[in-house]
Amino acid sequence: MHDPIDFVDTFKTLLEQANIRFALTSGMACVHYGLQQTTKDTDWIVAPECLGRLLDALAQQEQRTVPWQVRYRTVFGAPLAIEWMRHGWTCHLALRTEALGFEQHLDFFAQPPRVRHWQPDARGFADRDVVARMKRTDRDKDWPFVDGLGWQMAEQLGEPARAILHVQEAERLRHLWQMLSGDQRATAVVARPMLAMVEKETDLARLEGWVRLERLLWQSVNRLRHERYQRAWKDFYRRWRQEPDWVWPTAEPFLVQHRRVVAAAERHQLPTDAMAGITAAELFEHGLARAAAIAFVPSDTIRAIAPPLGELLP
Repeated sequence: MHDPIDFVDTFKTLLEQANIRFALTSGMACVHYGLQQTTKDTDWIVAPECLGRLLDALAQQEQRTVPWQVRYRTVFGAPLAIEWMRHGWTCHLALRTEALGFEQHLDFFAQPPRVRHWQPDARGFADRDVVARMKRTDRDKDWPFVDGLGWQMAEQLGEPARAILHVQEAERLRHLWQMLSGDQRATAVVARPMLAMVEKETDLARLEGWVRLERLLWQSVNRLRHERYQRAWKDFYRRWRQEPDWVWPTAEPFLVQHRRVVAAAERHQLPTDAMAGITAAELFEHGLARAAAIAFVPSDTIRAIAPPLGELLP
């Protein structure tokens, strides 16, 4: 199966048959919602209690008449094990559904970033709110999807009160603001304090500036959060590759690879929780200082429009 859409349907069937609670998110979800044409990788949220069943289901595919090839990628993130995954790690796998088939890249989350709760829809996709939250990364290319998903909430779902929490364009924000009741506006400002500027600023260019300043804070906080995982993995990998006769990756069966990476992670101290040693409040303050330095504005200016800590780092 070379078509990513065909592969997604096949893999969703595998998860459903194994009684695994999942939601497809990120790029393929944006394809599903009509905001993207295609994507190379697939991103899957899997309930932590289902990770063991996922391991078994993948291993069983290697026993098929036409066996799947399942392996950890060279840079694999964390083992596909609850000890790491429940603390926000991502696991990167690759598989082929046939010997000469296209190699599919899969990323798995058990605790997706910036998301408190998630539920799949009838087709197994995360809803627009979850996808928009996951797209609030430090990469500029992800933010048009945040805006697009938010606007779809208003236009297609008729939910302007939810949409205004994500929309990034100043003119669209003003349009949505006019649609909200007083109570809805008050609730929205609590979740997204920058929205108080929609009514205060008559100049759309200045309102756009506040939106960009808010986005810079999201990007700065996420960059610092993500760097902790990157640094932890690189330190672990450097220690692991110093072992005598070290070889990686290998062509071993998937469960053998899994046991290998778990043992290595334990032996060379890949932290189960990369955020240990820093509180969410401390990380926020570091991100705030970084954003203020980049924007050449006082920290208090950004603090006035900063999302609640529970939104930035739930």
